[in-house]
Amino acid sequence: MDESSAILVARCRAGDQQAASELFHRYAGRLIALARSRLSAKVAHRVDPEDVIQSVYRSLFADIEAGCYELQRGGDLWRLLVAITLHKLQNQIRDLSAQKRDIAREEHFGSADSLCGLQPLVLAKEPSPVEAVALAELLEQIMHRLDPSERRLLELRFQGYTIDEIAADLQWGERTVRRVLDEIKEQVQGGELGASGP
Repeated sequence: MDESSAILVARCRAGDQQAASELFHRYAGRLIALARSRLSAKVAHRVDPEDVIQSVYRSLFADIEAGCYELQRGGDLWRLLVAITLHKLQNQIRDLSAQKRDIAREEHFGSADSLCGLQPLVLAKEPSPVEAVALAELLEQIMHRLDPSERRLLELRFQGYTIDEIAADLQWGERTVRRVLDEIKEQVQGGELGASGP
């Protein structure tokens, strides 16, 4: 049976490199996939998800060594890693925006009817770690309940693709894409997903 994350964190704090390696391998693949799913196609060629996750783990291990974290419940470490990952992605995107060639000039997010009013990678304010975790959990719940085509639609929408581009990718009509987006939006707004967790 795998050791709990809390035990591995305690071993890391004591300087156990094998525990650090095990923590890395336990979550790195899922975190890279999470980071990749949050990047639009145009941003993805400028931000390497693997580099982001390396940075996440550098921060995590430095904080563990400093005694910053005390894990009390199962899933605490995963939620913490998700929050750090989303925070670092947001910082990378902000840094790209501040550079001479502003990434925002290259992005096109489609019409104002984006799913749930969210515009991929552009937030009114940076989410707090708690908000970032809540958003990640909501997205996981949504994705879990969708069929593969609907998941693909939602992934493309969050990556900034327009209705036309999504319709072409899925070989659906634009009206079908809009209808499915509206159905997903109704489920989220109606609280259907919040009532039944993963």
